[in-house]
Amino acid sequence: MISYSFCPVCSNPLEKGHIDGRTRMFCRTCGWIHYRNPLPVAVAYAVNRKNELLVIRRAHEPAIHEWALPGGFLEEGEEPHEGCLRELMEETSLHGEVERLIGIYHRHVELYGSLLVVAYKVVVSDHEALVLNHEVSEGGFFSENNRPTINIPLHRHIIEENRRLENLSASSPGSML
Repeated sequence: MISYSFCPVCSNPLEKGHIDGRTRMFCRTCGWIHYRNPLPVAVAYAVNRKNELLVIRRAHEPAIHEWALPGGFLEEGEEPHEGCLRELMEETSLHGEVERLIGIYHRHVELYGSLLVVAYKVVVSDHEALVLNHEVSEGGFFSENNRPTINIPLHRHIIEENRRLENLSASSPGSML
């Protein structure tokens, strides 16, 4: 996240002040306030028709060489589910359909600062080949028993949360409409 010393509107020095219940940098001259908002990220818990999970090995920081779920930053004007499917397609050449929202999480990472992460369960088409882009060094679909170890805490949490949601839906009878 950019840390401002001068106002991007009028170029005057910024000062610290207590604004909206938090310490923030602001411009006394024009009133501009530096709100440090999280960057939006979408992550795909992507499965094939055999319910095998797509796991990729990251080729760049953050978490270089770690096994992870596909995902990345949302672009301007993009809905989170659209960004999730775009990132999946960019990193793996796979198309899919969002089945459900798994969760929304806040995390702080050294490289980017504050992130707002939206995770979806996505079912991918079985008719396409997995083709990895420059952001990914390896990838594949894995059953729960032979999946590589995922060390990224949030990605492990998303996997556990999806398992919890699936157990809930399996134990709850569907409503009759």
